[in-house]
Amino acid sequence: MTIDTFEISIPQLGGRKRTVRVLLPLGYGEEQERRYPVLYMQDGHNLFSPETATFGRHWEIGETLDALAARGDRRRILVVGVDCNHDRQGMSRLDEYSPWVNPSISLDISRARGFESAGGEGAQYLAFLADTLMPLINQKYRTLPGPASTGIAGSSMGGLFSLYALYERPDLFGLCGAFSTAAWFAKEALMQHIAQHYRADRAVYLDIGTAETSDDSKADFPSRYLQDTLDIRDYLASRRLAQEKLLCVIDEGANHSEQSWARRFPGFINWAFGHLAGAEQ
Repeated sequence: MTIDTFEISIPQLGGRKRTVRVLLPLGYGEEQERRYPVLYMQDGHNLFSPETATFGRHWEIGETLDALAARGDRRRILVVGVDCNHDRQGMSRLDEYSPWVNPSISLDISRARGFESAGGEGAQYLAFLADTLMPLINQKYRTLPGPASTGIAGSSMGGLFSLYALYERPDLFGLCGAFSTAAWFAKEALMQHIAQHYRADRAVYLDIGTAETSDDSKADFPSRYLQDTLDIRDYLASRRLAQEKLLCVIDEGANHSEQSWARRFPGFINWAFGHLAGAEQ
């Protein structure tokens, strides 16, 4: 497993610094003529190592891809993980991962007490990906640019952002992986955005556990998480999104954690490989 790590400024957000972690495909150094599809993922610190993961558990993405390769799977992908913003007791992460403001965040989650609102910087963060990071990645690595070979994924608020980005910039992304989407943060705005920008040629992966929460003190959170994901799935199905382009996984008993997302990532990446041009050469 080879991971390049570097720091980058976000000019669209006042020059904030951010760590980027790039997982290179197995054989990248040897197959000099090969180019690769790219998956951009949020919360990069949680993806590749327990040492950098917030809660000591990571997505095991490198281990999953190495295991596939060890079984003779020739499909390859370059994974770009961007660390989140931990400032303001984690509220800055919510700011960057949503273009919409939640004006009553402290009513939704207890840990937001003392904060009047969150969100509203998602458009600037997406502009950073589009105009700053992606050109750099395409210059620095042997990528296959274009939406047919580019996906975006994340969990919780990262899932919300990935759905937003997919439909906001279809010129950049051809699929998204929305793990345990925190649609509760701005559900009406998210659903309107999907409806207004819907495209039948984009692929969507959704998943959710039946025991997910973002606040243990609120008994209705698991049902909200589940129903919100089902509502997104049902809306896309109502628009006749082809079955092969829509996958929704309900994980019985799963909670809101990196352990759960690590368990479901192999299913996601196997599905995603089928929608990313150039994964198999």
